[in-house]
Amino acid sequence: MFKLLFNILINLLASLVQIAVLPINLIITNLMPDISTQILQVTNTLNTVFDAITWPLGLIPSSVISTLLFIISIEIVKHTIFISTDKLLKIWNLFQKLKFW
Repeated sequence: MFKLLFNILINLLASLVQIAVLPINLIITNLMPDISTQILQVTNTLNTVFDAITWPLGLIPSSVISTLLFIISIEIVKHTIFISTDKLLKIWNLFQKLKFW
């Protein structure tokens, strides 16, 4: 009986906390860029650029081109993650300075 009441109380408390922090959660998720969309956009742009200059790339083996595209994509992803985490830390520090809780 006590366990059931405790579970109901904890679930109710968790629901109230979720409702209370919903605006903050929405602000953070809307400010952060969608990484998968950014990766696809950059990769498609690089593919378009490389498709436009196919005649000199015909001399380079396709495995080298694929490896270079992979390396460039990884570098772009790495920098995107660095920027996103930096912005997230700035937002977190701002929230800590505001002292909501």
